[in-house]
Amino acid sequence: MRRNLISLFLTIFFLLSCTISEENQIRKTLNRREEALRKRDLSLYLSCISKAYQDKDEDFGRLQKRIDGYFKTFDRIEYTYWDRSVHIEGETAVVIQQLNLEAEKGGKKNRYLGKEALFFKKEGRDWKIIRGL
Repeated sequence: MRRNLISLFLTIFFLLSCTISEENQIRKTLNRREEALRKRDLSLYLSCISKAYQDKDEDFGRLQKRIDGYFKTFDRIEYTYWDRSVHIEGETAVVIQQLNLEAEKGGKKNRYLGKEALFFKKEGRDWKIIRGL
């Protein structure tokens, strides 16, 4: 009986640690995305996006052109988030968070304050955004 209880405890501990590790991997992807926005680094930004990205009428290629246009247009981009929740189900995940996005060009600032939902898929060992930008 005691051996079964220890075995059950270790199994639960292992499963929880795997989930925490997966959540940390998703958070690392989100941190890279934040850094890419701040630095206006297109290749770093695209490293967070799945080649299978599809949201409404936008695929990976269209997203790449849109983000590249933003990086070339704005002198500065600041992105902050709070109240982030990560929900993982197998090989997919959803992140919901509040955000503040501020873009500046020639001293003029545009600001967007809102909520975003980002959908992830695990590709190999990496978590990539597949929808929601």
